[in-house]
Amino acid sequence: MTRLLLWILGLWAPLLFLVSWGFDSAWAVSQKEELELGRQVHRQLAAQKVLFNDPTVDQYLRRISKRLLKVAGPLAHPFHFYVIQSDGLNAFAVPGGYIYMHTETIISLQNEGQLAAILSHEVAHITSRHFAQRQEAGKKASIASLAGVLAGALLAGGGGGQNTGALGQALMLGSVGASIQAMLANSRADETEADRKGRSYMIKAGYNPRDMYGAFKIMNERSYHFSSAIPNYLRTHPGLAARMASTFGDQADQAPSPPDPGYEAIKDRVLALSAQPRRARSVFQKRLEQNPNDASALHGLAMIAAREQSLTQANELLEKALKLSPANAEYLADMGDLSLRRRKTQDAVTYYEKSRNLNKGLLSTLGLARAFELLGKNKEAANFYDQAVDMAEDDYPEALELAGRFFGQIGEMAKGHYLLSRYFGNVGQLKQAIFHCKTTINDPAGGRYKRTCEQYIRDYEEIMKESK
Repeated sequence: MTRLLLWILGLWAPLLFLVSWGFDSAWAVSQKEELELGRQVHRQLAAQKVLFNDPTVDQYLRRISKRLLKVAGPLAHPFHFYVIQSDGLNAFAVPGGYIYMHTETIISLQNEGQLAAILSHEVAHITSRHFAQRQEAGKKASIASLAGVLAGALLAGGGGGQNTGALGQALMLGSVGASIQAMLANSRADETEADRKGRSYMIKAGYNPRDMYGAFKIMNERSYHFSSAIPNYLRTHPGLAARMASTFGDQADQAPSPPDPGYEAIKDRVLALSAQPRRARSVFQKRLEQNPNDASALHGLAMIAAREQSLTQANELLEKALKLSPANAEYLADMGDLSLRRRKTQDAVTYYEKSRNLNKGLLSTLGLARAFELLGKNKEAANFYDQAVDMAEDDYPEALELAGRFFGQIGEMAKGHYLLSRYFGNVGQLKQAIFHCKTTINDPAGGRYKRTCEQYIRDYEEIMKESK
């Protein structure tokens, strides 16, 4: 049994960095325990369906994270980066290398460097192992219980978007507030260390340190976004304004980074796919009034129309965007998706192939797999599904689900069940994951997956046992 310790590392009320869980002071936190806690927290979040899963955004985030991790020194374990759909300004990390960014945070920042600044700060909390340095003679709890409390705290601090606040309150244990409150008073030293190390990572990765000051300034100024319903123990954090003056004072007068069209496109995509349609539509329409040739605004309106099932309108808007930006791989892949939804499968293949010729992204790769499956071209579909699974790893579960169902339908049952076991494990549906693992093992062709599936079953059964 472990002792409860949730230490919330924060920049300021609008930006929480929830990181550290400590264990009994008689022994150190093992890396195995950190990894298991991180996995369980992630499964809790995935099961609540709050993750913002978009292949284009996922790949963008992964590219930045790889750039930062390359300069962060030897890493004890892999890192995973995700986006949570919520209108709260928030970013946080949990043990085991799991880092999360809210959609509203992406929308509020100005460039890639500012996003890298926040991610580097989170990476620094984990590489510094701040959670392993804390101890508290509090309540005893299993890892599964700790994971439930932490996942609930993260969602409770989400600003209310997509009902995340209510989901978080439902997950949290009602008695932990006082224990958490007691842990917040002495976090300034660790925050300062994360600032310093994060800034170092940024510079080594080639980003402008001025962007860390810029990111923190935005968070400080946008505190009104934070929900008034957030529990008090999520608000007791060292002042960001004071740290901006002390740690980043030399950057206040430095020139900001130049315009970043790539980041603007990602912001527009997140806004179009996650924000309330009325809000997002207003933003894009105002931009078009100022510049009728704003391709990104047209693309954003197309994505909103597609969300609202107005597929003909979405097609018209996306065609206009493509006329203004015909070599945009993102627009071409989205047109492929739209063509599939409009049952124009051959058109979809054409758009996806054009997109892949420009950028072999996950969206176009998975799209080609789906399109060839619908056309009955199973050999081509299998090839692209394999590529999509390799590209997505476990960070985009939908690829695992689609590939698993496809391979099962064409008779490769062991492979299909194995991929579905990974899918259900990643979205927190452990009974289904165990079922597919056992089915894989019992299949005559399942030998290549046996050892992995046996380990999955042991892990999942242990989690389910602790959760009871």
